[in-house]
Amino acid sequence: MYKPPIWVQAMLNVHNIEVAYDQVQVLFDISFEVKPGEIFCLLGRNGAGKTTALKSIMGLLPLKTGSIQFDTQTLSALPPYEVPKQGIAYVPQGRGLFSELTVAQNIEIGLMVKNSSAATRDRVLDMFPRLRERLKQRAETLSGGEQQMLAMARALSMEPKLLLLDEPTEGLQPSMTQLIKDVILNMKQEGVAVILVEHHIETVLSLADRVAFIENGRCPKITDVADLRGNPEQIHRYLGVS
Repeated sequence: MYKPPIWVQAMLNVHNIEVAYDQVQVLFDISFEVKPGEIFCLLGRNGAGKTTALKSIMGLLPLKTGSIQFDTQTLSALPPYEVPKQGIAYVPQGRGLFSELTVAQNIEIGLMVKNSSAATRDRVLDMFPRLRERLKQRAETLSGGEQQMLAMARALSMEPKLLLLDEPTEGLQPSMTQLIKDVILNMKQEGVAVILVEHHIETVLSLADRVAFIENGRCPKITDVADLRGNPEQIHRYLGVS
């Protein structure tokens, strides 16, 4: 499996960010960086702040303090609608599809972000051939697995350099889970950076290069996945599972 060399410069730098919902602070002094072609996993209990971190990168939540740098651009200085144009795609938990639009129309919305070509559309449909058979079907009529494929397809239509995935295998049958994992690994091979929120430990261990544990809005530890495999007691310590 490809792993970016140590000397490769980080694509994303999250530096000492703090985030609150109204008066309730959720993230406290969080910092991490992600390199091109790296799969970086945020791992923690429900409510720890993982989704909040993704939303902060996308500009959907303002920062109290800190900064988020992507290549040479300060993301935290941009309005949310400008963030995807920098080459960042987000597949939220729950998928966020336009349910009354067709498969084709949902994909077209992704293509419009960077004026991507028909070749990009064909390439994305080659990854998810079942969607090609359902282009005229409304998104709300798809199965859960098909909806997840469509959410991924729409995101990849943006030709991202950074892909944010929040629980992409949640509730999927094994064959669908494997397809999503294969697509993630293909993106990695192409140099796309991936930030993954995932609660299936085996999926994390099979995909991730590094793992950041998020605990009560803080990040007490970032570790290589190889160290995590060799010291599984860390999983129990931070997640309460073995």
